[in-house]
Amino acid sequence: MTTERREAPRQRTLLGARIVFNNRHSTLDCVVRNLSDAGAMLLISDAIALPAAFELEIEHKRRVYGARFRWRDGERVGIALDGRPSSTAEIVPLDQARRLKQCEQNNAQLKARIQQLTEAG
Repeated sequence: MTTERREAPRQRTLLGARIVFNNRHSTLDCVVRNLSDAGAMLLISDAIALPAAFELEIEHKRRVYGARFRWRDGERVGIALDGRPSSTAEIVPLDQARRLKQCEQNNAQLKARIQQLTEAG
């Protein structure tokens, strides 16, 4: 019998997920086999090297977790989760946020111009 060393009990899952790293430029698909507030076990190809820290996106739960690599046994990978998950709806890449802000400013300028033309005509 083995001694349980986990901080929180894990719930068995079969969820598709994505490992994201390299400033969100690199991704790897994986399967989450069990999950708790403190960690998870993933299945990925044993030919793929993982960085020490990355994000784990679980689309089905609409959550993104900060994660750290802990152990590996072939295709099975243990990770520790950092803090509380954030909603994927809250995550917007910086370049998209800047483009959105620019579009909003352009929209406001166009509305002001339309208002001027309507009043003058």
